[in-house]
Amino acid sequence: MSEAAKKIDSPLLVQLNADDLRAIIREAVKSASRGMVEDRLIDADEAAKVLCVSADWLYRHAKQFPFTRKLDRKVLRFSFQGIQRYIESRRLAGA
Repeated sequence: MSEAAKKIDSPLLVQLNADDLRAIIREAVKSASRGMVEDRLIDADEAAKVLCVSADWLYRHAKQFPFTRKLDRKVLRFSFQGIQRYIESRRLAGA
């Protein structure tokens, strides 16, 4: 630690070299990615089965749901993780 740093009476002062900082960032990224589950986009038929509704009903009400993804002018897909979160939020709200 440098002389200037020793003179400052601050418990928050931390001195890191570039290698230490890289190691800390690398570990933080690894720990964050362990808890993440990769999302996948599913079609209306599969989403309708998960939600227990018809595909036709799902298409008509797609704009109401936060898990709808519009890929093209006529292509809708649904976030599987988004559907899971939606179902869980409804379950918790009803309990």
